[in-house]
Parts: sequence; structure tokens; C-alpha cells
Amino acid sequence: MRNIILIVALLLVPFFGLALFGAAEVSRGQIATTCVLLFTGIGHFLQSKPMSAMIPLQVPKPFRLPIIYASGMFEIVAAIAVLVPGWSRAVGILLCLFLVVVLPANIDAAIRRVPFGGHGAGPNYLLVRVPLQVALLCWICWFDIRPGV
Repeated sequence: MRNIILIVALLLVPFFGLALFGAAEVSRGQIATTCVLLFTGIGHFLQSKPMSAMIPLQVPKPFRLPIIYASGMFEIVAAIAVLVPGWSRAVGILLCLFLVVVLPANIDAAIRRVPFGGHGAGPNYLLVRVPLQVALLCWICWFDIRPGV
């Protein structure tokens, strides 16, 4: 639950805090996206072994850590790329696809009560996790995909 609160804070604090300095709404939203992605991406490297337990059991063990590292690297690169003018739309689309692809793994981890990142709470954790992922999808659509329309 602590990570969920931190992710929400990483979205809202930069978004509203940068408003005090007159930053444009879209820029504030993209910077907030970057903050969340850096946090989650770095987490893939700092907590790689426990995080690998979240990968569905159908994935053979030798592939789990490389998947964690690759997804962490994707999040870090996307965190930077979303700030590059002209790239935010394409990166936002890739991020939305990524969030949709990882959602089943998060559901599986909660059902299996994986003791990492709140998933140990079981299916009840999904009552918070799934709406957060939907909110993050909406955030990315609004601030990263929509501006190029």
C-alpha cells in the first residue's frame, strides 16, 4: 500500500507543485509521468529478485529476472523519452500497451498472494491496484498521447 501512496504522490506533487512556478499543464503532467516511471523502473533493479516472483508461473524461472530487468530498462528509457518533444505521443502509446500487458501479471501475483509490493494482501489488493493502473493509463493518455492531437 505504501508504494501506491508514493506513486500517487509522485504524480500529484510535481503536477501541482510545478504549477506554482507557472509550468504548463502538459509539461507538469509529463514530468509527473517521468517521476513515476523512474521510481518504478529503478525498483526493477533494486528489488529484482522479489519482483521476479510476481511473474506468472508459466514463465520459466531462467527468463524471469531478464524480464524484470528489461521492463525496468523500458520504464527508465520511457521516463526520459516522454520528455523529448515529438516523442511523448509514441512513448505514451507504448506505455499504455505496457500497462495493459503487465496487468494480468499483477492480477496473478495478487491471486497467488506474492509477498511483494502489496500483492501478499491477495485479491483485495486489486481493488486498489487495478484502479491505480487505470488512472495511470488515463493520465498517460491525457498528458502524453493527447497533446499531439
